[in-house]
Amino acid sequence: MEIKEIVNTKVYVSCIESINKFYVLRANDVKTIVQIQKGLNMGAEDDNEGEKGIEAFDVKPGYLVVAKFHDNFYRAKVLSLFIELDTSLTEVSMAEVLYIDYGNIGIVPITSTRTLPSSLLALPPLAIQCSLFDCLALGEDTTTEFRGLVNKGCLLLEMMGRKEEVLEVDLIREMGDNMGYSSVRDVLVLCGKAVFYSSPSTIIPNVEERDYKQLPSLMAGSVHTVMLSHLHQLSHQQLPQLSVQLLSDQDKLALQLPSLMDQMGEVYGVKRSEELWGLGRCWPGMVCAVRDSRDKMWYRGQVVKVVKGRMVRVKYVDFGNTELVPAHRMRRLFEDFMELPALAIRVFMGVKVEGAEVMAMLKEGIDLVDLDMKIVEEGCEDILPRVELKVEGNSVNKWLKQFVC
Repeated sequence: MEIKEIVNTKVYVSCIESINKFYVLRANDVKTIVQIQKGLNMGAEDDNEGEKGIEAFDVKPGYLVVAKFHDNFYRAKVLSLFIELDTSLTEVSMAEVLYIDYGNIGIVPITSTRTLPSSLLALPPLAIQCSLFDCLALGEDTTTEFRGLVNKGCLLLEMMGRKEEVLEVDLIREMGDNMGYSSVRDVLVLCGKAVFYSSPSTIIPNVEERDYKQLPSLMAGSVHTVMLSHLHQLSHQQLPQLSVQLLSDQDKLALQLPSLMDQMGEVYGVKRSEELWGLGRCWPGMVCAVRDSRDKMWYRGQVVKVVKGRMVRVKYVDFGNTELVPAHRMRRLFEDFMELPALAIRVFMGVKVEGAEVMAMLKEGIDLVDLDMKIVEEGCEDILPRVELKVEGNSVNKWLKQFVC
């Protein structure tokens, strides 16, 4: 199974040995599990009466078989073979098996196993082995606490690393009482059941490579209604750059932003927010939630640069501006808040401007009003789109030209 298929997805924990060895099942695979079980157990009673299991000499460790667990059959992998004496002191060939769609291990008589249908041989195991990243249990009751945290429904899996076939993860659970979401790792540490055992300087690789959805490119000649979200500082080329939000798109995405920010405020505005969802480490490109120091509201952000220590330069992806913020004002961004694409579109106007006074007049003239924006030249990866702006039919570009010496 490819890593990209299991990163940042909803899962159920299917089997727990410890916080460093447990199995999860993707929520999207639940229907597949039901179909597998239905196929394997259809007419199982008749099969038991008329069909013998695989003989001992036909079975080897590594084989995939159908094995019984309680009263049902499941897909299983043979781990080892051994002989056991029954109550009449008769030798019975036994197999230790791993139930590959759940992760638990069982001991079964080889005569109770069956050949796995060829249609199910090609289907990869659905149980994914995981370990809590950077987390060390402090006692035997840690597993009990962990089981109580994760056995209450669907969780979000965030992959932090990988060692061979074992994923190093955090599990995010929804909490009650308007607490929003919480990291299982953090809860275990906060309640004294576990500790983080790496040094603070350990770098977490950005294996998940999360990023915001992007708006479609704007075609040359197209005209859009927009509003100014940020006027950037004048570049050395003296061509004004601004970030705008679309107002004329079919889905009216910009109108969904206030509701999203309200939801973020409810989640991140609770007590102990930093303890629950604070960021221990940051890296360029990392998505995050960031609290503005002026209006105290929570915004969607993306790390541009780790400047020094715990000071981070963050871009507000829905408005276009960047700010130097301390890491204690940043939080883990949950998947629910990434459904909306990043809304800020950065463009430039092809008229040279000299001086801060003209830029101030420009901002006063185009702020808080609907703008008609025509795409004169399309942008590409490293080149911004060139635009012409109009306010109530009057060209802003022509207005700027009167200040050109």
